[in-house]
Amino acid sequence: MKTRTTILVLSSSLYLVSCANIARGLVTPNQCKECLVLSKATGETISTFSGCGSSNVRIYEDAAVFAYEHGCDATVSCRTWKQDESE
Repeated sequence: MKTRTTILVLSSSLYLVSCANIARGLVTPNQCKECLVLSKATGETISTFSGCGSSNVRIYEDAAVFAYEHGCDATVSCRTWKQDESE
């Protein structure tokens, strides 16, 4: 019984994540986001996470996890913009 419950929970989670990506792509296809993981000490960019439409669903969360893994010296800075239709 526990196996069925576990499979049901995992399947439901995958379904919800997939729906979030599809919905983001349909509702805001031109919405873009870029998050930089910055060193607090030097101000240099450690890593960049970016995407548009359905690719920007978990950009901030991914950048925050990356910054957390690099310790107290890292911080996250994000910006959003709307991409032109012609691009």
